[in-house]
Amino acid sequence: MLFLLSILIALGAVAGSIVHLDQAASTYYDAVALFVVFGGTFSVAISTFPWEMRADIVHAFRSLMKAPRTQWKTIIEDGIQIVRAQGASQAAAMIQSRGLARFTYLDGLELMGLGFDAETIEVILSERIRQRTERRTRVANSIRGLSKYPPAFGLVGTVLTLVSLMRAIAGGATSQQAGVTMAVALVATLYGLLLANLFINPAGERVLNRATFEAKEGELALQAVLLAARGVPVLQAQEFLNSFVPDSNRINVLKQGVAPSSMKGAA
Repeated sequence: MLFLLSILIALGAVAGSIVHLDQAASTYYDAVALFVVFGGTFSVAISTFPWEMRADIVHAFRSLMKAPRTQWKTIIEDGIQIVRAQGASQAAAMIQSRGLARFTYLDGLELMGLGFDAETIEVILSERIRQRTERRTRVANSIRGLSKYPPAFGLVGTVLTLVSLMRAIAGGATSQQAGVTMAVALVATLYGLLLANLFINPAGERVLNRATFEAKEGELALQAVLLAARGVPVLQAQEFLNSFVPDSNRINVLKQGVAPSSMKGAA
C-alpha cells in the first residue's frame, strides 16, 4: 500500500503543477507519445523478463501491494519452540513465520527428521537461501533495468513529432502552429521520464530491498535450526538469536516479548 500511496502523492504533485501552470490536462495528452513509450516499454519487458521465474515475478509484484512488516519476534519465537522441541516433527505445526523464514524452518525440520547433522543442514539450507535470494534479486534487477527504456522511447516519440513539425513548417505552417506541435513533441519525453522514475525504478528498488530483507530473515531462521540440531540450551539459543535483531525485537523466554535489556533497565 505504501508503494501505491507514494505513486498517488507523486501524481498529485504533477497534477498540482499543471494546475499551477494554468494548463489544461488535455495539453499533456498525445496518442503518438502514449503508443511509443508504453508500447515500446511493454515490448522490451516481454523480451527481457526472466519469465521462467513466473512464481518469483508474481511474488515480486504482490509484494509491491503489501506494506513491509517486520517479523523478527515471530521468527525468534518459532526458533525457540524448535530448540525446546529439539527438532521434533510436531514443531512444524507451531511455526508462525512467513516467507523465506517459514520455508527455512520447514526444510530444516525435514532435514533434521532425516537424520542430517548440523554441518550438512547448514550447507543445504544456506544454498537454498542463496538460490532463492538470487532469483528474487534477478527479478528486481530486471525491473530496474527496464527503467532505462521509457526515456529512450520518449525521445523516439519526440523525434517522430519533430519530423512532422519540420514537414509542417516546410508546408507553410505558422509560428503558432509550430509552437503547439513542438509542445506536443515534448510530451513523449515527459511520459518516458515519468514512467521510468515514478513507476518502474521505484518498483525495482522496493523488490530488491524486500529480497535483501527476506534473506536476513532466512539467515536468522537458519541459525535457529542449527541451534536445535546441535542441542543448544534454550537460554543460550535465545541470547544468540537476540543478537541478530534490534533491541526492541528481542524476546525473553521467561516473559515473552520483553527484551532482556528492558528488564535490566526496569531493575
